[in-house]
Amino acid sequence: MSTTQRFESINSYIKRFLNCKIPLRDFIRHVDIAQRNIRESERHDDFISYYTEPAYPTDATLIGYLRQYGAACTRQVFHMVKLEVDLESRYNIVGREAEGTSNIFKLRKFNHQGSEYTVTHSMVDNHLECSCRQFESDGIPCRHIFAVMKNLDLQHIPPTLIKRRFTVRAKEGVTDFVVPPSYQDVPQVVEMSRFGTLNSLATHMNSLAAKLDSSYNIAKDKMRELILQFQLALEQQQDPASSDIPNERSSTPRRLVRDPVIVRTKGCRDSDFSEPGVQRQVGNKCGRCGVRGHYRTTCRAPMEHDS
Repeated sequence: MSTTQRFESINSYIKRFLNCKIPLRDFIRHVDIAQRNIRESERHDDFISYYTEPAYPTDATLIGYLRQYGAACTRQVFHMVKLEVDLESRYNIVGREAEGTSNIFKLRKFNHQGSEYTVTHSMVDNHLECSCRQFESDGIPCRHIFAVMKNLDLQHIPPTLIKRRFTVRAKEGVTDFVVPPSYQDVPQVVEMSRFGTLNSLATHMNSLAAKLDSSYNIAKDKMRELILQFQLALEQQQDPASSDIPNERSSTPRRLVRDPVIVRTKGCRDSDFSEPGVQRQVGNKCGRCGVRGHYRTTCRAPMEHDS
């Protein structure tokens, strides 16, 4: 797949989220949503290809080829190969010629006299080429190549017929994503480039560390230390290399969620806000003498008259 094809495929996908009537603010938001969906779909496909196994048909003649592609390639490529393997039985070899270090096979579809395909097999590296050019276009062997492989009784798929960009380990060789000079001043582009590099390295590390208990525990502890170190450096806005790695058992300040401050609301009694240790006085208060225990109407204190 060339660079132009990749751009065209991305444009075709983003076009689903856009139309000519949306304003500019919605255009930017829709493009962000489309990019986020692409990343989430890619993570989902990577998880399925890494940690699950496809369902192999029990009655398939070339089940060995399917198992090799299922272990090496992504799930989407496996289903494409499975379709070609299912259709290889419709073709018969009608001719075979030897030419130097190569064998040339002529194939024809059953009960179809018109179409004929030519498959060239190299005896040096077992590479096969077909006149339909599907491998050069889509990156997967065609049904004609599988028919010739079955005729030659090849037990293993030649390495030249497995594209590295279709394997589950395709991202392991990517150690750094180069940011174009015109986008080096854009923080979002630089951040996403760094994220892609770290994601590629972390995926490779996780696949290796998960195989043994000892390596799993070491990777888990180191990742926790790095997370705490980067989080502390981000809060303090300093270089992570100069920041100390905090210990989980040390007295590091934690953000605790405490009880909210009590605010006096309308209708709240004064007794709810009495100070601790002070006994609250209970009873009615006389409006004439100020003594508790009786009312103004039952007060026996002498009334003071103006002279």
